Amino acid sequence: MPTGDLAIDYGTSNTVALVRASDGRTRQLLFDGSPLLPSAVLADADGVLRAGRDAVRAARLDPARYEPNPKRRIDEPEVLLGERAYPVADLIAATLGTVWREALRVAGERPARVLLTHPVAWGPVRRAVLTNACARAGLPAPILIPEPVAAATYFAGL
Repeated sequence: MPTGDLAIDYGTSNTVALVRASDGRTRQLLFDGSPLLPSAVLADADGVLRAGRDAVRAARLDPARYEPNPKRRIDEPEVLLGERAYPVADLIAATLGTVWREALRVAGERPARVLLTHPVAWGPVRRAVLTNACARAGLPAPILIPEPVAAATYFAGL
């Protein structure tokens, strides 16, 4: 049975995440040795979406296939990368999928809950895009938390 939590702060420029294992230990996820995962996405020539530093590096060779800030495109149904349009939820899912795979590797188990932050002003339509992106990336349905609430909860626990 899944246990533990995965907390994700999906940011405009970077994404950070923590896992809390069933034994209560909390660990920050690292991506290429850094706690910051660029939220950037790039579509390969074959249509596969790359996220994070892989996307940033590959963008040097083909910038038309690159979106550095998918979160800023939340109100658009699709984004053109190269010659193909991708749903915004797919771009966000590429980053969340990278986080999910690393969480599974680090925790050694499937987290039971996913906590995902969002801007406090985001209404139900934008939050639904985040929930949809989680589903597309294979994550459980997230518990959505406004960013200021997440920050206050974190600092209250220090």
